[in-house]
Amino acid sequence: MSDSSFRSMRMARLVRPPGTPGIREWADSNGHRIGGTGMIPSHVREAYLAANPEVIEVVRVFAQDSGVGPDVYDWPDDGPLGPVYAITFVRGLDEREVLHRLGAEEQDIRLISDEEVAEHQGAENPEEIITVARLGDWVVTECKGRRASQAEHVKVLSIGGGEAVAVQRDRGVHDRFIYTVGGQVVTSFAPSRPFDRQGSDPDKLNGYLRMVGIDPARNDIVDNAVPAALALASRISGVVIIDISGDDLPSRLAGRLSGVKVLNRESSRLGAVVYDP
Repeated sequence: MSDSSFRSMRMARLVRPPGTPGIREWADSNGHRIGGTGMIPSHVREAYLAANPEVIEVVRVFAQDSGVGPDVYDWPDDGPLGPVYAITFVRGLDEREVLHRLGAEEQDIRLISDEEVAEHQGAENPEEIITVARLGDWVVTECKGRRASQAEHVKVLSIGGGEAVAVQRDRGVHDRFIYTVGGQVVTSFAPSRPFDRQGSDPDKLNGYLRMVGIDPARNDIVDNAVPAALALASRISGVVIIDISGDDLPSRLAGRLSGVKVLNRESSRLGAVVYDP
């Protein structure tokens, strides 16, 4: 596959040249008590990488096919949703039930314009705007905040036999990918560290990870992490969000999205303002 057909993912791969201490050996020598087994805390890993930059090798990998990839979601910080947002794909519920389960009262559900969302984003208040749109079997939820991607809420969205997949973008600090089925977290991870997966079946989505260019067996740190997580969510749901007006896809995507349902972001969608205590 060529660069012209798909923008590659950027990853930082641990290579450890000869003579470089391993992370546990380095941690023990530098006052970090982490033991010989178990998960290595993220702050220890970050300190190790900062002290041993030679262990990082930037590599480029490609998806296995020309379908939905990270470049589809390569939005700038001032893009359609800003720097902090949550997108959740829900199957098994209608739009109003999704809003209800996220805390909206029936009397508060109404059409919300992009202008109102933009005004709300710039204000300081304890409320979040949540909008929903249906495409096929899935309801796509956009949240200017974190509510729709918090684990307890994502689990609630899948209770009753449904499924939900959520991606949180929060300036890299609290980015998260969560996949739930029947009220249980199946797999969850920080998008930049897909190798550190938790849940009842953390390897459930390994096939999809490979489709977007991630090897789940390697400790690769993903650079363009949130776009990759959104591409993963689109692979699961078969729905991709395109920030364009009209029905024509950009030429770079023509032929790439065959068989995929495309949701054009509209000026007004059903939604609600939800208080976030």
